[in-house]
Amino acid sequence: MSHSNAKYRIQSVANAAGRLRVDWLDGHASMFHPIWLRHQCTCAACGTPVNAVRSLRLHHIPDDIAFRIQAHDDESIDLAWTNDGHRSRYSAVWLRDHCYSDVERQRRRHRPILWDSGIHDDPPCADMVACEGSADRRLVMLESVRDYGFCRIQGAPTKAEEAGRLINLVGQQRRSHYGTYTLSKKASVDNVGDITDPLDPHVDETYRLSTIGITVFQVLRPSADGGHSTLVDGFEAVRRLKESHPDDFDLLTRVPITGVRRDPAHNSAGQVKWYAATMPVIRLDFDGEVSGVRCNERQIMPLDLPGRLIEPCYRALKRLYAILYDPGLRVTFALAAGEGVIFNNQRILHGRTGFTPEVPARSVLTSSVDIEEFHSSLRLLMAQVRGHVPAIRLAQGMVA
Repeated sequence: MSHSNAKYRIQSVANAAGRLRVDWLDGHASMFHPIWLRHQCTCAACGTPVNAVRSLRLHHIPDDIAFRIQAHDDESIDLAWTNDGHRSRYSAVWLRDHCYSDVERQRRRHRPILWDSGIHDDPPCADMVACEGSADRRLVMLESVRDYGFCRIQGAPTKAEEAGRLINLVGQQRRSHYGTYTLSKKASVDNVGDITDPLDPHVDETYRLSTIGITVFQVLRPSADGGHSTLVDGFEAVRRLKESHPDDFDLLTRVPITGVRRDPAHNSAGQVKWYAATMPVIRLDFDGEVSGVRCNERQIMPLDLPGRLIEPCYRALKRLYAILYDPGLRVTFALAAGEGVIFNNQRILHGRTGFTPEVPARSVLTSSVDIEEFHSSLRLLMAQVRGHVPAIRLAQGMVA
């Protein structure tokens, strides 16, 4: 039976000057190069990149590879390759989802929903227990993190030993020298999250080449006076910088800035650590779109740049941080025990209002999941809930 969506139904096919032309019932036309088609044959003999069990090698494909159209209907196309007679079949859904026309590549790009302080009264929210019991609800929660960069959580555990329940809904926990860290007032402070002063918006771990992807905050015990969580959309901030000072935006996508961190043994499970990573504070993908931000001015090492760039770079950084610290971009949540927030650490900056020391002390558990683990959870849930995983191009953060 044909797919009910005209987008996935083939109207006609033709060999157009050596390329495969496919016209679709929704009016779109696709053009495919023969080497692209031959390389992506997933028959039993060639194998599939999905599991990396493949016998086909690129050097096996001749430069003058050509095809004959053997058969087609509105659901699939059969080709025969002239060099060796090999047969390949391509489904209409697969071809359309991977069409590389400019129109389709733009359509596949995920468009994040940018926001400012106006989102405060209606933020994306989810109930952890409901998500545990429903794949649909869990998918909506993860899509909120994908789209808005964060999701406020209710119904989370108030005991540290149960924290894995929320983490596992996002993906496999990332293991670092911190492990699952509890932010609280400590006698010896080497982590700024353990102090009681206000914290400006920032991302964590700018000193790592492979930094935190998704952060999971869970409030075990809130402060009675302050300690509220704050969030800022870094993508909206850099959009404003680009709009007001495009040269500064361009500079910060190119100049390398080093973040550093030295952790004593008592803060790192008995191991002394000394990290440093150098890269721009704004990362663009192949198409020039923002895919990640890396903004924590407390961790910036001395700039190691040509002298002519020192003042321009500081000017650009000052303008960016003035935008990031603008209250008009910030949302503040007074999270209670059993509440939390999941956010993309390579998009969303987080901070905290000051609070009064007390006994028992404020206690917030923080853990993380890598971006690729988060994306894996998204794809698996889409397949489970909707039966189809669209070929969406998701932002890959600072490794775009």
